[in-house]
Amino acid sequence: MKNLFLFILALIGNSLEAQNWNRFRGTNGNGEYPPLKLPFAWKDDDNAWKTTLPGSGHSSPVVWGEKIFTTCASPSEARQFVLCLNAETGKIIWQKEFNFTPYPYHKFNSYASSTPAVDQDFLFVSWTTKQSNDLVCFNHLGQIIWRRNFGAYETQHGSGFSPIVYKDRVFVTHDHESDSALYALNRQTGKTIWKINRIGSKPSSSTPTIYESKQGKTWVVSNSQSHGCYAVDIKRGKVVWETGPGTLDKRSVSSPYFAGGHFFASCGSGGRGSRFLIIKPPPSSTDDATIKHTITRNAPYVPTSLVIEDFVFSLSDGGIATAIDLQNGETLWRERMDGNFFASPVRSGRLIFLVSTEGKVITIRANREGLTQLGQSILNDPAHNTPAFSPRGIYFRTFSQLLHISVKS
Repeated sequence: MKNLFLFILALIGNSLEAQNWNRFRGTNGNGEYPPLKLPFAWKDDDNAWKTTLPGSGHSSPVVWGEKIFTTCASPSEARQFVLCLNAETGKIIWQKEFNFTPYPYHKFNSYASSTPAVDQDFLFVSWTTKQSNDLVCFNHLGQIIWRRNFGAYETQHGSGFSPIVYKDRVFVTHDHESDSALYALNRQTGKTIWKINRIGSKPSSSTPTIYESKQGKTWVVSNSQSHGCYAVDIKRGKVVWETGPGTLDKRSVSSPYFAGGHFFASCGSGGRGSRFLIIKPPPSSTDDATIKHTITRNAPYVPTSLVIEDFVFSLSDGGIATAIDLQNGETLWRERMDGNFFASPVRSGRLIFLVSTEGKVITIRANREGLTQLGQSILNDPAHNTPAFSPRGIYFRTFSQLLHISVKS
């Protein structure tokens, strides 16, 4: 009877966690959420609420229960902000400010491009300057629990990688042009559990993912130009497999994830994708992963792809939507979307939302036969930010605002 009670509690806990958009692109970075009754298009006055933020940036919101968290920065005043808002009303519950030393970054980047990670107790926020790579842990009341500095961050583009939290551990990359590493930290104390040294190259902005194998092993999977897509055993802190140098021949900005029996990783430079890898995990812990398909035409660079049924939906920075069969790697169709894209596509059920850099939201459906546009909406602000979901609806973060479109009654 006791075991049954514990099993029911575990099911309830897993169900609640699945409802929370707790990291970049939601649960495990797949970009998927259960079906919601959302409008295909809306006008500005249809927003459930819209909140102007005290700064700007490209980070994406995360949601836990009735709280939504985001970051922004004021470049003119060299201040960084962490905010907690009420998910129903958009009112700011608390706001924390930090001073920083300005540094140069790419014209498409910002001082607040890293997406936080959140769990039932803590919020984890990455702040990077030339002098430091900090990870800050807050509780849900906005109190700082601990802070770690992983050292100078050497890059000409600024940062963009985001932490993830899994059970008792936080994972953070320190991937830059010098000595790099992947860290596993104790989520309560910030102390290092293990550290994997990585070869520095063009900095990766990939957010890792967690994979639980059929053999009962759990890996944290990440991308870099130096190592390709690679997996680390989260208990031992040892590399299990990696696709290797040259498989991702340029910097990786999109994030790996596992869906449809495969991992996905891409890279690029200068606003264009170079390679998009479809990777089969190894059948056992002693084997290597296999690159099943390498796509070079219209490969995504910044946006992370989506898996729909038995094909992968990719969106290039220049707006080319492509459906690729997972089994044979053949292109099922291509369509040009109106706009340029840095935000990653996300979906609720069959509804897919694409957000252009100009702030246009395109709502579509896609299957093996093609793509159907259902509606278009305007956010009235540039957007490099990927949306978030909750049972209440969808949240859009733009350069300077956060707004909510609620489910239809």
